[in-house]
Amino acid sequence: MFHIFGIRHHGPGSSKRLMKALADLQPDCILIEAPMDAEGVLKDAGHPDIVPPVALLIYNPKNFNQASYYPFARFSPEWQAIQYGLALGIPVRFMDLPMSMMHQIRESEKQQLKIDIPDPEALRAQRDPLGFMAQIAGYSDSERWWEITFEQETEDTEVFEGILEMMEALRSELKRSETKETLLREAHMRKVMRKALKDGFQRIAVVCGAWHGPVLQDIAAYKVSADNTVLKGLKKTKIAATWIPWSYDRLAFSSGYGAGVVSPAWYEVLFEHSEDVAIHWMTRVARLFRESDMDASAAHALEAVRLAQTLASLRKRAIVGIDELEEAAIAIFCDGDRKQLDLIREKLVIGDVIGKVPSQIQSIPLQQDLEKKIKSARLTKEWNTTEVVEKKLDLRKPANLTASLLLHRLALLDIFWGQLLQNSEYTLGSFSESWKLKWQPDFSIAIIEAGMWGNTVEEAATKITQNKVAKIEQLPELTDLVEKALKADLSKAIPALVKQLEDVSILTKDILHLMEALPAMVRMIKYGNTRKTDVRAVEKLVDQITPRICIGLPALTLNIEEEFARDIFKQVLRVNNTISLLQEDFFEEAWGKALDQVAMHPNANPLLQGVCLRLLFEKRIIDLTKTADEMAFALSNADFVLGIALWLEGFLYGSGMMLLHNPELWQLLDDWVRVLDEDLFKEVLPVMRRTFSSFTIPEREKLMQLAKRQVFPEQRKKEQKEEYDAERMAEISTVLKLFLGQ
Repeated sequence: MFHIFGIRHHGPGSSKRLMKALADLQPDCILIEAPMDAEGVLKDAGHPDIVPPVALLIYNPKNFNQASYYPFARFSPEWQAIQYGLALGIPVRFMDLPMSMMHQIRESEKQQLKIDIPDPEALRAQRDPLGFMAQIAGYSDSERWWEITFEQETEDTEVFEGILEMMEALRSELKRSETKETLLREAHMRKVMRKALKDGFQRIAVVCGAWHGPVLQDIAAYKVSADNTVLKGLKKTKIAATWIPWSYDRLAFSSGYGAGVVSPAWYEVLFEHSEDVAIHWMTRVARLFRESDMDASAAHALEAVRLAQTLASLRKRAIVGIDELEEAAIAIFCDGDRKQLDLIREKLVIGDVIGKVPSQIQSIPLQQDLEKKIKSARLTKEWNTTEVVEKKLDLRKPANLTASLLLHRLALLDIFWGQLLQNSEYTLGSFSESWKLKWQPDFSIAIIEAGMWGNTVEEAATKITQNKVAKIEQLPELTDLVEKALKADLSKAIPALVKQLEDVSILTKDILHLMEALPAMVRMIKYGNTRKTDVRAVEKLVDQITPRICIGLPALTLNIEEEFARDIFKQVLRVNNTISLLQEDFFEEAWGKALDQVAMHPNANPLLQGVCLRLLFEKRIIDLTKTADEMAFALSNADFVLGIALWLEGFLYGSGMMLLHNPELWQLLDDWVRVLDEDLFKEVLPVMRRTFSSFTIPEREKLMQLAKRQVFPEQRKKEQKEEYDAERMAEISTVLKLFLGQ
């Protein structure tokens, strides 16, 4: 009647043993532990172009937060059972609790094991029964124990009986309190089994996780009425299911997948070449090292195989395992250096493998359009790998421009395939973009969700952007969205965005918000020119906003705390950079007046006074004499030493070249430090140290040399007759070392 095959999900040995058992049994029906309401897509698993690893995506079309993935690799027992049944025309059914019910259960209550056991050992056994068994057998890792005990030997089908007896003993002895979800699932599996028997099947193969085996084997011990009562009243929601590509790195434990395995790539080799697995795996190591320009030869591979086999023999293991192979590879290929093991594990233990699902199965129009755009953008290679890929795009090339638009549009859909890299926060748009790309298989649910907004990537991105516009009231947030829309070239969304931007900017009274928005607007203009997008409305906004910033900045800097001043400090630098790039004399003049008012106002924050004076000097609005006078005046306020330190931090921000090229300024600073008493010096030291540590190493070295000489080269002749005081010079050098962080 029922033949229970308890397997390890994604176990290669379980798969081979299961195939042999099915061939011996010749079942007339196969029941598999998977959600019953995904049974409609079972037939698609037999499509000739589907390539594992793939996953069943089951989701609620009305609530995309309710989505679950059921991955399958080629070496997964369930996948092999499905292929066996489809190839021979044997009915294959899913028997687990429908996902429409599981979503409701998981939403209503987050079930956990309810265990009240004072004994730590008993508690550990309750929470992880297989880990408990592995510990008894002398293993710290339950997966390694299971692999060595059950996965590497594949010929003996009687092992299934042994696994069933072991699980029955564990469930009986431990008396583990199962979650409500587990009890419901097992009741539903028994219900499906009874239905198959009622339908007249005689040799029913049941493929399930080993833990469930005992409660399915002893089906007569559970009353039909009891199971029906447990399942009665469960609510259903409408669900949809499809197959999506998956990857080995997402199949691995390290991805957070609960039923994952440690080493998918190793399991693939074990499944395909179980008899001479060591030779095949070491051959791949040698090939990997040669491709990475590292020493590797056939002799290395043979020696490593021998060493791995010797280690397995010493450990009394029937065949070589991944532990022995890794240790042998470290010794032979890596010369004992474990750093190179990371490369081996990434490629040959976890693996860079991604599956394929033909477009006929993924019938969502948006998915089909996305695949076409990927081909047009020549990003197929980056799409078919799980590795992080850096891609530089020249927007003057049609394919590169298509790629840029696609990546920006996907980002608007919250599909962050690409991360845009920038050289600095002041970098404006140009003809070149650098991206870091990594495709994630579970982007599939985001694609399905985005499909509600349109049948193409451009249409969906346009509509979701238009939907966001009216909800945004803050200027910086709106400016950010407009900039993203311009980069994505969403021509249909831009008019409404710019109109909203104009309305919000007119109503915005916060000068800091205007300062935050201005650089982004200028980037819009730059990107518009690059992409040939009409940005005349944005240019008008820049013409309106810039004078308002210049008029409002001085009042913003008066009588404020240091924390707020630092926020303004960043925006002053960004706006200064932006106005310089605009190359408009009117804006330069207005900005210069604003800087002058801040630098000269006695109630302005000293940090902002200093930076504004520095900018005035850099723009040659004031000369060196005026700058030195203002610096001397700022340093003369003996009652506010910390304020002076902040002033100097603003004045010297980012570069020590001003001191190196202007002896008068260095001398003023030197004189001020010399007259500080010890207590005041201790107060200002942290601020000054922070200022000087921002200078480049060559600048700090030159300043140190200057401090040791005490005079500039051009002043040596004038002062060479003066007596040199070595003791005093040593004291000054010590102080300057503290300033310079040396």
